Amino acid sequence: MAESKIRLPGLSRADALELTEFVDRSVTSYEEEAVPEGEFGDLGLVTAGVLLSVPVLRGLIAYLAYRHRGKTFEQIIEIERPDGSRVRTTVKWRDTSADPVDVSLAKELASATGIPYDKIVGSG
Repeated sequence: MAESKIRLPGLSRADALELTEFVDRSVTSYEEEAVPEGEFGDLGLVTAGVLLSVPVLRGLIAYLAYRHRGKTFEQIIEIERPDGSRVRTTVKWRDTSADPVDVSLAKELASATGIPYDKIVGSG
């Protein structure tokens, strides 16, 4: 049976490799991103895909917090459902936010994935 995935497009190879320090490598896959013919773009970008689970979301939160080191950021994510459909959203955190980065990301990822916030933060 297919499972849902969370995908992070537009990562450099180094960022994608760094992701596996926070998320189990065995549930992580990578796809090379092609530059459309006749257009310019970054070479060597990949989309990382990881099977959607609570531990993965916790690792993803830690990865994004580490990667951006307390600075304002936006990260495009895609939720790929078992039927192949995808929902694209952007998670955001502002360094002026009242919520710490982990709390803010947990709320946004809970909303995007349908996994309850309490499960992500471990209080339920």
